This record gives sequence, structure tokens and C-alpha cells, in this order.
Amino acid sequence: MLSWARNHAEFIGVLVISCAINTFIFIYHPPVFYLPDLALILYLVYKLPDLNQEISLFFFAGLALLCGYYFLSPQAPEINLVNNYILVLKPFFYICVLALYSRNVPQISVIKWVRIFLMLYPLVLLWNLFLVHLKESANLHQLMGTRPYFIFENNFEITFYLNCFCIAFFIYKERKLFDFAVLVGVVGISGSRSGLLSFAAICLFYFFAVNWWQKISAIILAILAFIYIGKGRNISAPIGTIDRVQSLQALLSHYDFDLIEVLKVPFGFGIYQKVPGYICTKLPDFAEWFTGNSHNCDPLMLQGFYSRALYQYGIYVTLLVPLLFLLIVKKETGWRLAIIILTPITFVATSVGGFSNGLAFWGILLSVYAFLQCKKPNLIYHRQ
Repeated sequence: MLSWARNHAEFIGVLVISCAINTFIFIYHPPVFYLPDLALILYLVYKLPDLNQEISLFFFAGLALLCGYYFLSPQAPEINLVNNYILVLKPFFYICVLALYSRNVPQISVIKWVRIFLMLYPLVLLWNLFLVHLKESANLHQLMGTRPYFIFENNFEITFYLNCFCIAFFIYKERKLFDFAVLVGVVGISGSRSGLLSFAAICLFYFFAVNWWQKISAIILAILAFIYIGKGRNISAPIGTIDRVQSLQALLSHYDFDLIEVLKVPFGFGIYQKVPGYICTKLPDFAEWFTGNSHNCDPLMLQGFYSRALYQYGIYVTLLVPLLFLLIVKKETGWRLAIIILTPITFVATSVGGFSNGLAFWGILLSVYAFLQCKKPNLIYHRQ
């Protein structure tokens, strides 16, 4: 036991620190949503002296979208609540970053820390459930309906975790059934319905990459994850009762469920414009919970990226955002890996911010870096 602890001292140290961070966040609830973006900005500044790749047209496309929607969006009417337009602009900023820094590989091994995180995250989720049990005296059935997290919303954490799994499995070709079993456990414990959807999409690529014994094992494990989340989150309920579906239907009613009406507003209503009040009153509980006033609704109330992007960007730019991500990643990794890398964030965007979230973006960026390090191991700087 002592020998094992010595051999895994680094992992144990990181685990203890992670559990301590989770405990602090669990007790004090500090604002943490922008931590991934802060880390990204610090990385961009740190690697700026090494920036040497050509400026592609993708960068200018992202910059044009960012500046266009910031300066040219029609101003919203006089209202009490300020629109969260910074969050809305983040996908365009990420496109610029990805276009400029996609080859600016860090000088540490990505796969080393990916392996650590793959084993670390499920243990932190269990620790978070333990904290819930201590605080609320929750029994097992109650814990099944709990949404454990590491730092914040686990929909984004699962997206990042899926990218880490893809790095190990599809890029470094570590075809271990154990890693897939841990992934199933993480998806199940998290209770994330959008995470389950992204996981199901990844399973399709996984299924065609392994032998029949692993195929059968993976199917059994995946079914167990669906059953567990189905019991904890009641996914057997009618689809029309799901809040994301309700908000999408309410938005589409603004266009009379007519594609022609959608196409008549090709660039949306801009980033400042509030959602019409009659849409918000269709979801009064949700709107009041999110904005404090069902007659003064922010488009972020719609939560799903595609829903609010359709209203703010219009249909063409909504489709253009994932396409630009895909083309930039494809330029570095090829079509097959690019599709796999973009799968988690693309599917989670049906439910939450997706392309607007810093942690989900980190999953894409690290996947590109991991591919380049795998292709050229000499990119990793070894300290003396």
C-alpha cells in the first residue's frame, strides 16, 4: 500500500487539492463560471510570444462576426435588466482564438494530465455526493436525483470529460474497456441528460473502433447508464415537458413555426434585444426564475445555444458557428477526428450554452493540442 502511494503521489496530491477546491465551492458558492475563460486569457497572454502561425480567413470571419454583432445589433428598448451580451459574443471570440492559437501547443504533456483527469473526475463527483449526504442527510434514492459537480454546471464538465476520453481513445488509441466503463460511471453519476445525449453520439464512433467483445460490453454498460439516469432524472417523461423543448417551442411560435419566417430574419434580432414578453409568459416559472421578471426576458433564458442563437444571430450564423469550429479543427486533425472532437460540444449545445462555454471550448483546444503532440512528440518541452 505504501509503495502504491509513492508511485501515485502526484495523483493523490492533485485529488486532495481538487476535493478541497470542491468543498470550498460547495460551502461558499463563489462565482466560478468565468474561471475557464480567465485561464484561457492567461494562456493566450503567456503563449503570445510564441505566436507564429499564419492568420487565416477563419480568424477574420470570427472577428467580423464579433464586431458586427457588437456594434451593429439594434439597441434594445429601455429595460431594467442588462442583456448578457458578453456571453453571447463568446463563440466568435473562441473562433478567433482557435484560428490563431490552434498550433500554439503547450510545453507540457496534454495526455498525461488527460489521464489524471479521467481518473480524478469520478472520484471528485463521489466526494461531492458525500458532501450532499452530510449536509442534507440524503439517502441513496435522493442522491440519484442529485447533479454532482467539480466546479460548476456538470453539463459542461461532462462535455470536457468526453473530449478527454476522445483524446485518450481516438487520438492516442488507448483502447481500454476500463476507460469506457469509467466514462459510463461518470455519465451515470452526473445525471446530465445533455451529457447522456453527447455520450450516445460518442458511442457510435466507439462502437465501430473496437472488437466484438468490447462492443457487447459497451452496449451493456451504456444501457445501464441510460437506466440509471432515466430513474434519477425521469427521462421517460413526455418530451413536451422538458424545459429546453418548451422554450424552443415558445420561440418557434414567434415565427409561427414557419421556416420562411425564420429566413426573413437572416441575422437575427441582435445581441441586445430582449425576447418578446408573450413568449416569456408561456414559461412564467422558468422566466421568473431566470430573469426575475417574466415580462423582461433575456434570450439566455432559452438556455439551449441553438434556441437563443436562432433568435439573436439568425439561422445562417447559428449554423455557421459550428461549421467554422469544424473547419478550423479539420485543418489540423482531418475530417474524422474533427467530427469526433466537435461531437460533445455540438450535442450539448441543444441543452445549454455549448459554444459559449469556456470549459467546453478548452476540450476542443486541448484535443487539437493532443493530436499535434501525438503526431510530433518533440513539441513537448522536457525540463532538465
